[in-house]
Amino acid sequence: MRSVLTLLLIILFSCISNCAHAIARNDVDTEHKFRESPNSLRQSINHNLPTLPDFTNKEALNRYAMKNGLSLADLKFELQLLARLSLDLSTKNDDRYTVARKLIDQLELVADNDFDKSYILMLNGRYIGKTKQDFKSAIAFYQQAITVLSANQSVKVQVLRFTLHENIGVMHMMLREDESALAHLKSAQAVALEIADPYMIAHAESVLGKYYYKKGQYGKSLSHYSEAIKHTKADENPTQDAHIQMQLARVYRSLKSWDDALRYATAASAIYQRLGKEVYVAASMTVIAMTYGEQEQWYKAIDYYLNAQQIDARLGNYIGQALTLHNLGEAYFKIGDTKTSISNLLRASAIFSSRNSDHYLVYNHLLLAEVFNSISDWEPGLKYAESATRIAEEMKLDDELIEALTLTSAAQQHLGLFEQAYHNINKILNLRSKDGNEVNDDQQAKLLFQLQKAKLNINQKDNDLQRQESLLSTNRLMLIFCLLALALTSIMSIYLWRIKNSLTAKCTKLAQNSSLDPFTKTSNYSAFIQDFTDYSNTFKTLALISLTEQLNSDLAQGYSCNAKMNKQQIDSLSGALNCQVYIVRPGLFLLSFDIKVAPDTLLSNIKNALNDNYGDTCLHMGLLNLPLLADPALKISAEQHFGTLQMMLSAAITLGNQQNYYVTLKPLNFASSGIFEPPLYLNIEKSIIRGIIKIETNGIKGDIVWPRWKSHQNVDLAAELS
Repeated sequence: MRSVLTLLLIILFSCISNCAHAIARNDVDTEHKFRESPNSLRQSINHNLPTLPDFTNKEALNRYAMKNGLSLADLKFELQLLARLSLDLSTKNDDRYTVARKLIDQLELVADNDFDKSYILMLNGRYIGKTKQDFKSAIAFYQQAITVLSANQSVKVQVLRFTLHENIGVMHMMLREDESALAHLKSAQAVALEIADPYMIAHAESVLGKYYYKKGQYGKSLSHYSEAIKHTKADENPTQDAHIQMQLARVYRSLKSWDDALRYATAASAIYQRLGKEVYVAASMTVIAMTYGEQEQWYKAIDYYLNAQQIDARLGNYIGQALTLHNLGEAYFKIGDTKTSISNLLRASAIFSSRNSDHYLVYNHLLLAEVFNSISDWEPGLKYAESATRIAEEMKLDDELIEALTLTSAAQQHLGLFEQAYHNINKILNLRSKDGNEVNDDQQAKLLFQLQKAKLNINQKDNDLQRQESLLSTNRLMLIFCLLALALTSIMSIYLWRIKNSLTAKCTKLAQNSSLDPFTKTSNYSAFIQDFTDYSNTFKTLALISLTEQLNSDLAQGYSCNAKMNKQQIDSLSGALNCQVYIVRPGLFLLSFDIKVAPDTLLSNIKNALNDNYGDTCLHMGLLNLPLLADPALKISAEQHFGTLQMMLSAAITLGNQQNYYVTLKPLNFASSGIFEPPLYLNIEKSIIRGIIKIETNGIKGDIVWPRWKSHQNVDLAAELS
């Protein structure tokens, strides 16, 4: 049974380890990240796939997936995302298209379901659109991708369907295929509503706003931008917010609402700069430049165009450069610098032609024809006007065709081609008569625009209000947390304050008790050390008194009786001698005086004070008059003083019990503090022998038995002193 359980655990841990690196991506969140922060998504993929797999069949890819602990589906999706990112504007690597092509070709080998096949078709369309600007072929791939995609309503499929419709709608819009563009953009809007994702809904509404802006239907455009603002979350999705603001700037520019246009364009530029999205910084600068151009402030416009051109050149954005060159050509033409204008327009024309961008080339050739005609250079004027005519006819652009035919006929008349000019003028009349059948109610359009502008302002204010309410709710929550934290902190502070006071009282009591003898409750040796350290200048005389015959009284009569006796003796000495008394141990007292006292007098006074207080004992005393050293700069510690007193008392005790004895010492004036350094007894002994210290006693010096050190066991100190 145990072996079976062990085997099951091994299998379980093996499964867990194999799944440890599984990638769980939310499809909607991934699409958000792709559009908002593609570089972050790219880093995530590079982290999951440090090295890209090199495979030619599904089995090889499956082996790579198993080796790296990934499912095959997750691995394929990571590679699909990486290929799509390689074709995105955020990728600046020189080999981005090579990487994308290789990934697309490899993924095509392992595409075994409708989703994978549809994704590959989308990538192929995107690749052709990016590398060759062949949007018609790109649209064909996208149409196949939509057809191949199953009717499955899973979120993953729906997100791809949204992307397909949105991208193909934008391409149709670029090619001025308005009906197809609107149909796909409406489909993208419907899919976004089915997914019920605010970000996708806002994006779909924003693109529809751009569509109606291109059509000149500014009221409808503002209506969709109003819906986009209602659904977007500016704080969470700054890129989307910037896109909407830039599109609004374009709408207001077309409506000649210059202040609003500049306000939105500047705000968008600031967001893009903060996000490091230079492609869009250049685009927002172009919008600002065009706004100044609409106001005939061409020199300001040129400054912004040149800044945008520098960014596009640095990024290798050729179409962006060409568009800016076209705009510069217009600006220089407006200020009368036709030479610079033509130079910029020809450079733009070369790029548009190399990229098969007829939808841009038609406008560039129209402007070239206009510039050449303005300086009466009719042959190149006719050449570019006829080129614009051909493209406009192919793309079925009636307004542009009328303009091209007008320029063509003007050049033809000046070149003497009157029959051709007459033929083109008839074409113009036919086109204008067809347009004249369309009813255009300007007043109704104006009212609709005012209505949508008001709705847009309301939605913006609603969004601002919601953000403020959200911020207020957050602030309220933070305030509650702060108040709770403050209350807890206050309670904890009071609790800690009480503990501190309690501990302080205990520490104070312990400090006081440490300075008291545990039996007599009077000052002890520790109290002396502390007092001497704090007030050394007030100590003039120190005496260590031994009630020699009572040194063991605590054993003879018990600590309780002996403590009472010692307490009585201490009180008597303190009162009679006006000194501070410290008990060292039973029968051994340390006396300190703030005046100098002669040893004979002190010994007599002590005897008298103890006569009626258990004084039937022989007294021995070690005494020091302070300071010991003549030089006030030399300091001796309390411990050194006490050790010296001990040596003097030890010497006094050796004189016997026939009478009361004392021993004291006095160093010569030139003595140094070194004689009181450890080993204290040895240094004092040497100083006595050398005559640096003089000994005084009321006994016979020769009878004193000094401590003997091993290194001085043959030295007779008494003989040396005699």
